[in-house]
Amino acid sequence: MRPDRLVFSLPSALAIVALLLGGYAASAQTAAPAAGACKVNTPQGAAPAQPSAPNVTTGIRITVTGPDGKPLQRKRFYLLQRSARASDADAFSAAPRREEFLQGASPQLREWLAKHDCDTLYCPEYESEYADAVKTVPEFKRAYEEGQRKYHNDKLALKWITVNFPLKNVRTEYFKRKRAWLEQAAQKAGRVSSVMTDEKGAAYFTGIKPGGYYISNLMPLGTGGILWDCQVTALPPIPKQIHSVLVELSAPRQQAAGSGN
Repeated sequence: MRPDRLVFSLPSALAIVALLLGGYAASAQTAAPAAGACKVNTPQGAAPAQPSAPNVTTGIRITVTGPDGKPLQRKRFYLLQRSARASDADAFSAAPRREEFLQGASPQLREWLAKHDCDTLYCPEYESEYADAVKTVPEFKRAYEEGQRKYHNDKLALKWITVNFPLKNVRTEYFKRKRAWLEQAAQKAGRVSSVMTDEKGAAYFTGIKPGGYYISNLMPLGTGGILWDCQVTALPPIPKQIHSVLVELSAPRQQAAGSGN
């Protein structure tokens, strides 16, 4: 054997590989989420003033765009008393991830689910595609056939397809775990209220007292892990407007494949 070569036993080599992979996995899980951009716009006529009366309330309008530059629809945002990052910096690594609930899923099901960013099988985007999914996705085909066996009716088999779906975790488990995690994270940051963005990526926090707040999605968005943690001051109300401040939230833009650095 040549002396200039290092020879490792198989157990030693495996131990080294495991150590390296373990360190990489740990660093990946604890990596801080990417920061979403925040732009606070004050409408004409709105300005800080003397302390308002105790019963005076105002509003904040938000608009959100995703990495593709399009409005971010059906995403929940929270109005908080404290910074989400400062409240629990280590919490984000423990946030549930959708892929954790896809154990045993076929490649066809994974591809089908990836088309829409939905937390359960019951969102409208999924429901409109059940009939096509029966033809291409094994799990839906099995659920449909089970419904036919039970109900002896094709329409009922399709209507109740989620009831007979073979992978229970895929149905609602991610949604339940995500909701519980969000409630805990929001409580730590001093939740004031929450809203869901509409089809234009817009939403309103209304009926809030003037003062300082933070706006956050709390759970990092997508594979890039984008987290908004925007500091904003809700100003006294403006006549005939339901909000005194507009906050534009945007994500780092996706880089086109084959583009430069």
